[in-house]
Amino acid sequence: MGFRNIRERRIRGFLTSAVLTLTVLTGITACGSDTAGETREEPVAASDASESPTRPAEGPLYTAMTEKADEGKGFSLRDATGLDRHVSPAHAKKFKVCFEKEKPNLRAVVLYAVRNSETCPRTVGTGGKADGTPDVVGTRLRKATDRLVLTGYPPKHIHVDVDGEPVSEARSWSYEVCRQSPAAGTPFSADLEPRLVVSASCAQD
Repeated sequence: MGFRNIRERRIRGFLTSAVLTLTVLTGITACGSDTAGETREEPVAASDASESPTRPAEGPLYTAMTEKADEGKGFSLRDATGLDRHVSPAHAKKFKVCFEKEKPNLRAVVLYAVRNSETCPRTVGTGGKADGTPDVVGTRLRKATDRLVLTGYPPKHIHVDVDGEPVSEARSWSYEVCRQSPAAGTPFSADLEPRLVVSASCAQD
């Protein structure tokens, strides 16, 4: 039985004149359910098939987002490497821009980024070393989902099952992760969809 009283939550971050919307959690279902709750992740900006060539650009992602917003442009965030990781606007200060691609018909730009600790690839969509999936067992749900998103998993790909009776949305965020899939250390892949089983208190063997 699904948890109908728990809905997707979005963090709204104000960057000067722009409002960014990010899905934090895709959905919570009862433990043992066959499918996880469905939600929609809203794009940061519209996309368009017509694109001008990509040009190199380097600098803090947060600064680039602010500048584009001040120019009245929309923007979307992409992984500059070939790993196809989700780049979360909520973690913008942990990323830097490597390339940007103008979409003049939409007054928008695509910002291709990597983490601050990484080296920009020579071209868009090349290189990149996959991180291992973090060990989130024993951590609270809010922290666990945050770590998975920062690893590169899109929020809409993170599924959560609750072991026990239905709870409110606010209470669920403080629940502890008892089991996770894929296992900690599994190399990140855009094809994987992490699943967390949470409980008010994980049973001790």
